[in-house]
Parts: sequence; structure tokens; C-alpha cells
Amino acid sequence: MTQIFDAAGDCIPVTVLECGPCTVVRRKTAEKDGYDAVVIGFAPVDEKHAYRLSKPELGVFKKAGTPVFRHLQEVRVKDAKLLGELKAGDVLTVDKVFKSNQRIDVTGVTKGRGFQGVFKKWGMKGAARDSSTAHEHHRHIGAVGQRKTPGKVWKGKHLPGHYGTDQVTIQNLFVAGIEADKNLLLVTGAIPGHNDGLVFVNTAAKGQPKPKQKQEERQRAKPKV
Repeated sequence: MTQIFDAAGDCIPVTVLECGPCTVVRRKTAEKDGYDAVVIGFAPVDEKHAYRLSKPELGVFKKAGTPVFRHLQEVRVKDAKLLGELKAGDVLTVDKVFKSNQRIDVTGVTKGRGFQGVFKKWGMKGAARDSSTAHEHHRHIGAVGQRKTPGKVWKGKHLPGHYGTDQVTIQNLFVAGIEADKNLLLVTGAIPGHNDGLVFVNTAAKGQPKPKQKQEERQRAKPKV
């Protein structure tokens, strides 16, 4: 993360994301595939590493006439008009997709923390350290089997276990700035994952401004006195 200053002189903490350039590998249509979508590729792979892919996978890139990419992502849209004249081989840059002050959702995989106890994984408090009734280690989960009835641990009980590596979506982040020459996106706040992790940036599903109602619709919605 870093920080920038806006026009008013306020300091804004931002996360710098490298967004693209991404190349369109395939265009899907409702007539042929049942829905409208576009498949984009990111991070080209050298030819010496392309042998790891199967022939059907390599055929997708050969048909599109694009390099072999390490990551592929399908983006669905409700209206085909949003895709415009996009076709296989077109390059998408950050300034073509996003704009300043836009709301976005960022999806990533959180950092793996390994096997952790209930204090770190679930935020449990535990007994007081100076209490005479506390366990000797002070970090035990205590009895979870209840009494003779039911005499078992219910499913979903918060227990120690693996912590992290979960897919998380942070919603309604703002685009604080765009550096088109470097394909960098400045996003307010923090996002999940490592510094070199892969994230998916999409238009915000919530919080978008609603279209203005017509004057007659507003008049009709008013209660009659």
C-alpha cells in the first residue's frame, strides 16, 4: 500500500494494482453459447513453458491468434451491447475499462496462516489470566460436548483448524487514480492476498447510482391525500 493526496490536500491510503494489459481470447454470444461473455488472458507464458498445456488448451490460443497466457478469466455481461465490437485479439488497458471515482469489487485469496487456534482464527476471548478457574494454558477452547444430552459436538462449532486461503470479495472500493502508461489502478483501502497475488477487479455489484425516475412516475408514486 501507499498514500496519495487529493485536490483538498487530504491523505488517502491506496493499494496499487497492476491491471493488464489483458487480451481478449474468446468472445461468447447468446446465440451460440447461451450467454454473452468475453474471455480475457493475462500474463503471457514463454514457449518453453507452454508444453505443460494440453493440445485442446493450446488450440484455444491458436484459434484466437494470441500468445499463451498463464491466467484466463471469463466475464459475463447481461447485455451484449456492453461488449461493443470486442473480438479475439483485442487488447484491454486499464483506462479503457475503469475510470476515476468508480466503485469496484476486488476478489482475491487471503494469505494462508496455517493451523491456528480459536483465539487467532475465531477471535475468542478466553478466561481471565488471573482467574483461579482458568485453564493452565489459558488458550483452551474448554468443554464443547455439552452434557449427557446430547453428548456431542454440533456441526459448525468454532474449533482450531486451517486459517486463510479463502476467496474473499471486498465490495464498494473507489478508484482513486489511474496511471494508464503503466496500467496501474489506485484503489482506496486494502485488498486480500499477497503482494504478488492474483485478484479480479469488477464493477461493483452494489451501491451503483440508480437511474432517475421520470417526473410522471414520481407524481404517481405520491400518496393521495
